[in-house]
Amino acid sequence: MKRFKKYIATAIISAVLVFAVIQLIRSKKESEIEMSALQQYSPVVPVEVVTPENVEIRHHITENGVLSSGAEITILSETSGKVLSAKGNIGEKVHVGQILVMVENELAESQYQLAISNLVHVEKDLARYQNLAEGEAVTQQQLETMRLKHREAQTQFIASKKQLESTTITSPVNGVIANRMVEKGTYLLPSVPLYTIVEQDRMIFTLHMAEEDLHEIGRDQEAEITIDSFPGETFMGPIIGISTVPDLSGRYKVEIELYNRGGMLRAGMSGSVLFTSKRGDEKLVIPRRCVVGSAREGKVFIISGDSVLSRMVNGRTLNETQFLIMDGVGVHDTIVLSGQLNLDEGSKVRIINQ
Repeated sequence: MKRFKKYIATAIISAVLVFAVIQLIRSKKESEIEMSALQQYSPVVPVEVVTPENVEIRHHITENGVLSSGAEITILSETSGKVLSAKGNIGEKVHVGQILVMVENELAESQYQLAISNLVHVEKDLARYQNLAEGEAVTQQQLETMRLKHREAQTQFIASKKQLESTTITSPVNGVIANRMVEKGTYLLPSVPLYTIVEQDRMIFTLHMAEEDLHEIGRDQEAEITIDSFPGETFMGPIIGISTVPDLSGRYKVEIELYNRGGMLRAGMSGSVLFTSKRGDEKLVIPRRCVVGSAREGKVFIISGDSVLSRMVNGRTLNETQFLIMDGVGVHDTIVLSGQLNLDEGSKVRIINQ
């Protein structure tokens, strides 16, 4: 009886062990099936892609400066005589051709009329001598003498005309009278200063630049200027002068010409100028939203077959929509534009914009 019980206990233990082994094998198979299913399940993420663009990036330089008048002109007397009238006071605007001074001109008028009469008479004589020379009625020497008299008459006419015109003195430019040195009744002599006129149609914006910035600009290049007194206003003008000798601080003088529209600009006004370099450098640019993270520690996802690789990029934000690539991306790379939030290294993707 004891032996029988021993056989029964052994059988039960064996059965339990067999059952446990069977359960372990079953659990292992189930785990393997589940693992295989998990390994076979890999979500495909739809993405949009772009390729980098080569863009010419121009450099911008900003400098401060000040306005001055385009020219300060001193009007000199070109005749002699008594001043009959003198107009225009300091600070008054004048325009081109406006009469400022009238000088007595009776003698100049008389000489001009005499020169006209003499020229007409000599021209008739010259025509007669030329006809006579064709028939050999006068010698070539006589004809040359008459031609000389004709040139002298022309010279006398031109000189008398100029002398008469110089009795009326006008403004050579549009501007403002800065100084007046003549009054009615004054007796003029040639080369006596009469007025100083500051040109207003044309203004000069003057600034000083560092040597390393000079290679970015050139003569006749357009510059954009803003004047402190007129916020929001923009003035455009060409560079008309770049000095070759630096000042004591090692900077170079640059002059820009401005048209004074409406006479709103005045000498002494300050402002700033924006130069855009005449040439640019080719740089790779991608949309800013391609970059995940900050500009300094950003990354992008590069298409590699049917999956993606993450890559750190070095660059800077160019504007609201563009990112300038310095390092990390090549011109032939295909970069994920949208869908990055669902991506990791090696994620499967499907491109939807190609």
